[in-house]
Amino acid sequence: MRRVYTFITAVIVFLLQSVVLPRIFNGVEQPNLIFIVVVLVALRFGQRIGIGAALIGGFVQDVVIGNFFGIHIVPYLVLAFAASYVGRVVEDGQRLLVILLLLVATELNLILTYAVLALSGQFISLPAYLAQYSIPLLLYHGILALPADKAVRKMRNEETYLGFTGYYG
Repeated sequence: MRRVYTFITAVIVFLLQSVVLPRIFNGVEQPNLIFIVVVLVALRFGQRIGIGAALIGGFVQDVVIGNFFGIHIVPYLVLAFAASYVGRVVEDGQRLLVILLLLVATELNLILTYAVLALSGQFISLPAYLAQYSIPLLLYHGILALPADKAVRKMRNEETYLGFTGYYG
């Protein structure tokens, strides 16, 4: 992974998620860029890097939002672990599959977040929770999937082989 590009991308995603998006959207139903990047990193780079991204992304999002520890980190870890296994069969040209996997991960994230909230003692109705958040998040994440995937794919070090330069005079 290219370290400088990865660091700059992480800072931009953090600033967009914590400063820009709450001003554009109503603060409740807004795209979750940190989640999108965590799932795409797990899909593209495997288990070790995906779990690391989930730990960092979940912790940062828990701190930014000010919720108790675990509301984001637990679902992110579970989904990054699952996405790292599914990502083994995803090739670079399968953009539609990446969008569909991200949308499935979005729904699973809502269900896992509900489970964490329910286990912590929050009284939330699952149908009402899914009805309020599913459609907007699926739309936002579906629109942002391809640009985010392009940014995540640029994190990989692509070495180009130029051959022996003595022949090219």
